[in-house]
Amino acid sequence: MPPSAPEPRSSRSARALSNDPGTTALGWATGFAFAAAAGVALCLVFVTSEPLRNARWALLWPLGAWGAVWAAGVGCALRLPKRVAVPAVFVVAVVLRLAALAGQPILSDDLYRYAWDGRAQVSGTDPYRYTPSSAHLTGLHERWLWPDADGCARLQREPGCTRINRPLVHTIYPPVAQAWFTLVYRVAGIGAHHKAWQAAGLLGDVALVALLPSVLRAWGRDERWAALYALSPIAVVEVVNNGHVDGLAALFVVGALLAAAKRRPALAGALVGAATMVKLYPALLGLAFVAVAGLHSRGRAWVARFVGAAAAVVVVGYLPHVVAVGLRVVGYLPGYLREEHYTEGSRYLLAGALGLPAGPTALLAFAGATAVAGWVVARRPDVPIGCAALLGGLLLAVTPVQPWYALTLVALATVAVRPAWTAVAVAGYPYFFAVLLDNPHAVAIGRISYGLALVVVVAARTRVTGAAPVA
Repeated sequence: MPPSAPEPRSSRSARALSNDPGTTALGWATGFAFAAAAGVALCLVFVTSEPLRNARWALLWPLGAWGAVWAAGVGCALRLPKRVAVPAVFVVAVVLRLAALAGQPILSDDLYRYAWDGRAQVSGTDPYRYTPSSAHLTGLHERWLWPDADGCARLQREPGCTRINRPLVHTIYPPVAQAWFTLVYRVAGIGAHHKAWQAAGLLGDVALVALLPSVLRAWGRDERWAALYALSPIAVVEVVNNGHVDGLAALFVVGALLAAAKRRPALAGALVGAATMVKLYPALLGLAFVAVAGLHSRGRAWVARFVGAAAAVVVVGYLPHVVAVGLRVVGYLPGYLREEHYTEGSRYLLAGALGLPAGPTALLAFAGATAVAGWVVARRPDVPIGCAALLGGLLLAVTPVQPWYALTLVALATVAVRPAWTAVAVAGYPYFFAVLLDNPHAVAIGRISYGLALVVVVAARTRVTGAAPVA
């Protein structure tokens, strides 16, 4: 047989180059750079678009493309050397959040209520005492929150309008959220408008991103997974552009995870209590902290210190308001639950797919969430995994319209290294768009999106190992 033809030098060089670790790292770095640039560009496109009421479904396209870029960026970050990936992720996270300041709130008007609650408190009025429309507070009305006829026309509203949602009802936000509103208002001053609230969200979220590598290390996980939250469009849009206070709750929860890893139960409990006093649902996460305490030789003391600190924060937070206004501290919460159809059972989309009456549907939804809680108590996974399971299970059970409710879940999925849980956060957006745009198929869209998220979570591997480390 004739001898084999020699391999061309160019082929040998290309093959050697492809096996060179330096060249491989350069390829991943290039991919990360492209993903970062595309993410910033898509962020700018999204936040400078018309608000949802005008742009309608067209807004979902840049958001979806940004989600794909997010996944690519995380994949590249996990394959970079740690000494490169961690600072690079932080820098890109900051740039993304700065870009989100370029536009007005796109999806939500909640921050206008934050501004009003802060304004009321700075005047010396308890936020739970009066509604924004109360005649007692007319003198506090600012033009940017209560526009004149021309301003209302620009907002496509009738004269006498307000930017504040639900101006006829009492506030729903707990005391630590109220303290945050007061702080931001005092620092920003009258006339700061929505940028102050977006900037406040940016500062809190940058703090969370900066904390994530330390939390991941404390739990024995790869710091590069910080990219999962840091590059997420969910965090950038909801915490910065929309200014949602959920970012503060997520920061407290992540801080509690670090405290638990450092075996400081009182601090962990206080931070979970503070998160609960921002948005009530983080109270559920205490179960994961308490369940794992059984693995320690001094479990009872750990639980007592954790629960005691959490309870102290709740009591100290609510006590001044209870003294001032009594049971009005409950605010609009009962009305909100009715408005969102939780009391009649139609909000539970996945359980409702069986076509049962409202009562059994609600029971089935909460049975699912309870089963997850039972798994956490019985199996005692480490705290981040338990917290992610508890909150993810709750959101799949109650299938909320508001996608920002899952923001804390994205942070928990990051520390737990369970990226499949982010599917629950992503699932909220098609449903939110459908409801806000009065789509006649909103329920079907919600069931499909949350159903797909459930499939992703169930199909995900039990343990996420991530990419092989690069030296």
